[in-house]
Amino acid sequence: MLISKVKRFVKEFQLFYPGEKVLLGISGGVDSVVLLEVMIALAEEYHLKLAVSHYDHKIRKASVEDAKFVYGLCKRKGLPFIVSSAPVPRYAKREGLSLEMAGRELRYRCWQRLCKKYDFQKLALAHHLDDLTEEIFMRLIKGTGKRGLAGIPIKREGFVVRPLLFVTKDEILEFAEKRNLSWREDHTNKDLRFFRNKVRHLLIPFLEKNFNKNLKKSLKKTALIVSEEEELIEDIALQKFEEVKFLSEGDISLKVGELKRINPVLRRRIYFLAFREAGVPLFRIGFSHLQGIENLILNRAKGPVFLPGGYKVYRGPGYVVFTKKVFSCPYFEVKVSDTGIFDLPISKKLKVVKVPFASDWTYAGNVMAFCGDKLNFPVIVRKRKPGDRVYLPRLGHKKLKKLLWEKKIPVYLRDEVLVIEKEGELIGVWGIYIHPDYRLTESCKEAIVFQLID
Repeated sequence: MLISKVKRFVKEFQLFYPGEKVLLGISGGVDSVVLLEVMIALAEEYHLKLAVSHYDHKIRKASVEDAKFVYGLCKRKGLPFIVSSAPVPRYAKREGLSLEMAGRELRYRCWQRLCKKYDFQKLALAHHLDDLTEEIFMRLIKGTGKRGLAGIPIKREGFVVRPLLFVTKDEILEFAEKRNLSWREDHTNKDLRFFRNKVRHLLIPFLEKNFNKNLKKSLKKTALIVSEEEELIEDIALQKFEEVKFLSEGDISLKVGELKRINPVLRRRIYFLAFREAGVPLFRIGFSHLQGIENLILNRAKGPVFLPGGYKVYRGPGYVVFTKKVFSCPYFEVKVSDTGIFDLPISKKLKVVKVPFASDWTYAGNVMAFCGDKLNFPVIVRKRKPGDRVYLPRLGHKKLKKLLWEKKIPVYLRDEVLVIEKEGELIGVWGIYIHPDYRLTESCKEAIVFQLID
């Protein structure tokens, strides 16, 4: 019986622990409807608290009916129901993705948010053995490493579980028919324009007919062996990741020196852990992204490495940073002719005021202050440019580029530095330098304050 079979998997792979809160991803198709039935049975034995999430991709006109159908199921079974939606076709077009990849990315992002918000310990999904077989062949065709041969893991990231993974589609249909279950049919599953459907309806039946009628069971054995080895490697990678990571201004960063001492195979696993923690969409990571970071680590390239989802990896002094912060504003100059508020093309404004100065006066880090007795308008606030120099007492002029390097300003931040110029000479570099002629001293009666505001 299917439920008994699933119970063995649950026990063998420790998918659930007593009393856990479990979110079920239910589309309304036969696979997810059977998952719902099985999980209700498991809930009694494991004292699980269940809730249902339905995600509307806005691809088909009938998608609203799917949501209504799942809502009806939940109402009859007394389960909490959460519906979420997004215009997947619009997102796919904007990001240059296939509908399948865009839907998967948005769906998983939603589920992660829900699990965090409502404190679900597990997310249960309805993938089965046929899905596993399809995934392995899709990855082989596109190109994959050993990790790809594991296909779809029965457990992922500690909270995603797939209780039906080693159950075949035929077993699921037989269970549904015996119990007189009803479900929604998604006709896009037969559309051969989708790569997965070609593998499902053309390639796998051909291989089963002409090469191995037990193809799915054979691949299950391979996937299990690879998954066990992958779990061991993942544990080692996680331990190393914790040793080399740190936060830099809220961004995940890795220590370059320690990374270089780690085997390249393990390094790539560490990059994936950094992607996951930073929020990079893992489904869109390719070999070129991993190789780009390797080149950055080994000083073969200066970077940055651009990642899916608007993320970037930059090299700093002794570390690399995984960030989504935007550092791409072109060069600009803003003339400040008096006090007031000025728009800057960096999503911030510049506030300039004159205030009385006292020796115990302090100011925040987003402020630059000059002696108002010596400085007069106009001045120019701009981004730095090649050839900029600053004046240092007893040393003369020094290139701004060298000063930023000495101050250990990361490469990815150097082009974003704001400077203040008076009659062709730099009198301020934001947060780093003030010209000696304009510094606040005890003799100053007033200060001119430049402040960045939102």
